[in-house]
Amino acid sequence: MIKHLKTFLFFLLGAILFINTVSAQMVELKKEKNRIQQELKIAAFLDYPPFGHYADPPYRDSFSTVFDPIIRQYAEKQNFEVNYIITKNYSTLVRDVRRGEIDMLLGMYHETPMYMGLEYVFPAAVNNPIVAIMLPQRISEVKSRADLKKLQGAMSSHEHLSEHVAQQLKQYNVKKFDKTLDMYELLFAGKVDYIIGSRYFSMIEAMKLGIYDKISFSKQAIWDMPLFIGISKMSPHKKFLSKTFTAFMERPETRKKIEQTLIDMVNKVQKDTVGVVPPSFSSDKKLPDINETAIQEQPNTMIMVVPPGKRNNLK
Repeated sequence: MIKHLKTFLFFLLGAILFINTVSAQMVELKKEKNRIQQELKIAAFLDYPPFGHYADPPYRDSFSTVFDPIIRQYAEKQNFEVNYIITKNYSTLVRDVRRGEIDMLLGMYHETPMYMGLEYVFPAAVNNPIVAIMLPQRISEVKSRADLKKLQGAMSSHEHLSEHVAQQLKQYNVKKFDKTLDMYELLFAGKVDYIIGSRYFSMIEAMKLGIYDKISFSKQAIWDMPLFIGISKMSPHKKFLSKTFTAFMERPETRKKIEQTLIDMVNKVQKDTVGVVPPSFSSDKKLPDINETAIQEQPNTMIMVVPPGKRNNLK
């Protein structure tokens, strides 16, 4: 009798624990399903592929960013409706994030004044390295940063730089240009010695011009620029985002997904631009004089350049 009673009590206790566990799971599931869908307003770079780009003129579904897949994944899980804000200039968007009118910013640099007052999500989402771009026959002229300082450089005015890189560039003779074509006209004419820029943006711009296989990119970065995602400290979702999105970004698979999306986007541009006829470079343009104030010399860093014509898709 006592043995049967113990057996009965054992199974009863097990049944109670099972019911409680299932009930807790059902309550948790019910909470997630019943959570009211809320709008998640997001800003990003506007003309800086692959990190942010929209069609001109912009329309609702024209925006693309390397961060979109992970944002969609997070939003679906947390029952957010994603709304990309793309109808203002970039500096205004950053201001609106700071004010709490926009919840998140996809892409910002650490210790850069423009992003003061925003919360950084650690770790960095991806690296956006700065590289040198040269004509193949001039590769041997550059073996270190010090060599670059003796030469004339060019850079796109559409680049987004960290404060550290912006300060370092004051040591170099670099002229900014609004049009990518103007820079390459001068590069091929020998009126500038190199172009400096972020690797992925520069690759895409060169592919669109049909000259990617006619130039050489440095294999090693001149500077790294870790790119973070930011949260508005004034956002009504700030507490929830700080907890759940930070945990989401800490997962290795999240960052791997960003890296794979980056590779896929660049490879797609390369595929889509096959057959683009490169421009005929002949220009009499003169490069304006640049008088930059030099700052303290930095240690040399070796620069390895990849020869053209031997580069396959990113892997």
